[in-house]
Amino acid sequence: MCARAGWDVVSVHTDNDISAYSGAPRPAWQELLAEVRRGEIDAIAVWHVDRMTRNPRELEDVIDLADRHGIELATVSGEIDLATPTGRMVARMLGAAARHEAEHKAERQQRQRRQAAEAGRISGGGGRPFGYEDDRITIRESEAELLREGVRRVLASESLASICRDWHARGVVSPAGKPWKPSGLRRLLAAARISGRREHMPRHSWEHTRPLLGEIVADAVWPGIISHEDSDRVRKILTDPARKRDVEGSTRRSYLLSGILRCGKPKPDGHPCGWGMIGRPRSGVPRYVCPNTPGTDSCAGTAVNAERADNHVRDMVLAALESPAFIERLRDHDEPGSDLYEEVRTDEQELEELARDMGERRISRKEWMIARQPIEERLERNRARLAKVSRTGILNGFVGTFEDMQERWKKLNQSQRRAIITACVRSIEVRPANPRKRWDPDRFVFDWFA
Repeated sequence: MCARAGWDVVSVHTDNDISAYSGAPRPAWQELLAEVRRGEIDAIAVWHVDRMTRNPRELEDVIDLADRHGIELATVSGEIDLATPTGRMVARMLGAAARHEAEHKAERQQRQRRQAAEAGRISGGGGRPFGYEDDRITIRESEAELLREGVRRVLASESLASICRDWHARGVVSPAGKPWKPSGLRRLLAAARISGRREHMPRHSWEHTRPLLGEIVADAVWPGIISHEDSDRVRKILTDPARKRDVEGSTRRSYLLSGILRCGKPKPDGHPCGWGMIGRPRSGVPRYVCPNTPGTDSCAGTAVNAERADNHVRDMVLAALESPAFIERLRDHDEPGSDLYEEVRTDEQELEELARDMGERRISRKEWMIARQPIEERLERNRARLAKVSRTGILNGFVGTFEDMQERWKKLNQSQRRAIITACVRSIEVRPANPRKRWDPDRFVFDWFA
């Protein structure tokens, strides 16, 4: 076509395997527009308008460029003259038709994906899922045990970065042969697939970044590696915004008691400041301080040596764990997970029934919204409680004599040590220092769980 028109081909642009409909970035398309703006080309040749774009906004950009730069548009499927009103109308009609076909096709595909999910069938594409063989159904036990281990460690409050470092040291890699990163491990452990359930994620709910969780719509045709209950708890934990830094990683010094220590300096009203203390060195010496944060109620009036504080809290926690009565009270304090799980499942079913009633017009939208609100609020509370049920799970295999626990403590990383402490205490108040004492352990007031 270019030869017949007597055009010299200056450049060829191909956005291979990138949909013109999805809205995903198309580098070659952007480079083409840049060449037009720089005056390097004066015509665009395509097979058909829908190969150039299926977005009416982008088509209007091309028409604007044709106005400003005199660009011609040629298609193998027919002549389109953007310099005339009729030619523009034809281009817009072809673009609108292409958009309609793309949307109709996307709707069909979405419906097919939904039906496949509700039937619990395997989704197509992608590589072998970790924990399963190439058939995506048979469990690969060596990897399945690693998945169970990862779930236990997350439920015990260990960080994803810590688990990834440990797996890397042990040579554990993904099915693609690459070391695990926190973001990839987070998506793996949060997937409903590993609990034998089918998850559906509507494509219209995300553009360029796929959300972590989808809607669980059915039991899958493959067996689960972990229980539904553990999966729900892990999914709740991993969507906690407080774990964002854990996924992104951090090169800063890790302070064991950041946020656990609370400033106990009295305010004018007599109540303690209560602000979470953070790690901040002074003259190279690590300390915990009440931060001076503008716009907050933090007093910035309390500080303590980090190394001494860490050692004191460690000794207090290990001494408490040496007591069988304390361990028993801790376990009694945990809420019954099975009962909570049943409450969560009941509320989820009630929401589904409500939505079905509204869809079949047995209730109005207003009635649906009124009935839905208390169920969703209760569901959110119970999910949050369910995520904390196995708080004491980290203690299994750790508790023993004081000397044994000291030796085990040395082998733990910072994340694991923090999990031990948070299994035992809600917070630790640090009161103002006694000027007559160089080190005053009485400053620390423990709020034990038991």
